Amino acid sequence: MNNQKLFLGIAIFLTVFLLWDKWQITHITDENGNVVRKSQITLDTSTQNTDVPMINTETTQIDLPTSPSINESHGYTTVTTDLLTVEISHKGGTIQNAYLNAFPIEKGGEEKFQLLSDKTGALFQAQSGLASRDDLLPTHLSLFNSANSNYQLSTDTLTVPLTWQGKDGTTVTKNFHFKKGSYIVEV
Repeated sequence: MNNQKLFLGIAIFLTVFLLWDKWQITHITDENGNVVRKSQITLDTSTQNTDVPMINTETTQIDLPTSPSINESHGYTTVTTDLLTVEISHKGGTIQNAYLNAFPIEKGGEEKFQLLSDKTGALFQAQSGLASRDDLLPTHLSLFNSANSNYQLSTDTLTVPLTWQGKDGTTVTKNFHFKKGSYIVEV
């Protein structure tokens, strides 16, 4: 009876060892812990495939069209509250920059922490727009107008209107609502 348990244990051990050994051969890791699979491809150059067309390996220079800059300026409106400083672009009424007034980048520093940015590589914006079939409503690319370029929150609430005038005389006003003691910007 004890011999059967011994042979069964040895058989299980050998099976697990062979599985582990085969796995080690097929899945080798490099110094970074990445799995590297080894495969060897041999090319038989003794036969030529005349059915397969040859490709041209010359490199050609292609001129790609350039897109307009992300930071393309169409004017902006600056809104300062007790907690936020927000720059609203007139192109689409997009919140392109937002700074937290109470939180500097470094302790005791003057430079405010930037929450939203329009810089290339660190692009974080809040966009909104309307969709219509015949482009009768403003999108996130339409140009808005503002009565002032700077707004300051002096009461409990502040509404910043941006207006858009359509070709057919349609007027759309996008209102940004700011409240004292709040980080929320309602559109």
